[in-house]
Amino acid sequence: MKTVIITLVVLIVGAVIAVPTVVYSGLFNVAATWRDPAPVAWLLHSTYANSVAVRADEIQVPENLGGRERVLQGARNFMAMCSGCHTPPGKSKTPVSTGLNPPPPDLAEVIPHRTLAEAFWVIKNGVRMTGMPAFGPTHKDEELWALVAFLDQMSEATPEAYNTLVAQAKRSAPADDGHGHRHGNEPESAGQNAHDAGGHGEPGHHDTKPAHGQSSDMQGMDMGQEDTAPPAAESASPSHGAPGHHDKQPAPQPESADDGHDHQH
Repeated sequence: MKTVIITLVVLIVGAVIAVPTVVYSGLFNVAATWRDPAPVAWLLHSTYANSVAVRADEIQVPENLGGRERVLQGARNFMAMCSGCHTPPGKSKTPVSTGLNPPPPDLAEVIPHRTLAEAFWVIKNGVRMTGMPAFGPTHKDEELWALVAFLDQMSEATPEAYNTLVAQAKRSAPADDGHGHRHGNEPESAGQNAHDAGGHGEPGHHDTKPAHGQSSDMQGMDMGQEDTAPPAAESASPSHGAPGHHDKQPAPQPESADDGHDHQH
């Protein structure tokens, strides 16, 4: 009994000394490029797996989860939310998925390692310190279940099957597919930009404005009639610098086609 007590005291004292040492010394490497030693990886993964299993135990999987419309919606959700990290069949890994630690499972590997309820819980709540975000705060449960349905369909999918299903999902996409929000720093839609810039209708139809005091009836006149514009020599203003200083500037040259980012993001 005395030996047990001494052992416990030694362990407690060691922990009291070791924990502050690790925290304040900076000896522990937090870089994503540093892979955890096998015992640490086992400890972290086992903790994660058991934690998810306990919390997903009471989740009820919807009936007819594999319905066609739900699977197609899930395919669209996957392309918008997940494809940058969970590599689809036949596709190459992105710089994001390559640089994550722990590495995210490929699409076909997601479901075989967990139940449908566990997959839903992970998608909804995320997993801290893994790069897996929580989509529950921004998406409805039915959207997340659609994603689970798609993952289930893809658990043994070939690249051809994936491409076929994704193509069908794109063709069947409704006008409002529930992804009006952005998932990254992509620009606003072209239509919104045109609206903000005043671009209604044909290009250039707002370019010509009637002069101050000119009636709207003047806008309907044939501006191509002779003698309607002053001669070029009279229209030039000598007080604005040398002739030609307002000439059209050469268009800027386009950037190089090879900017060093030929890989996928």
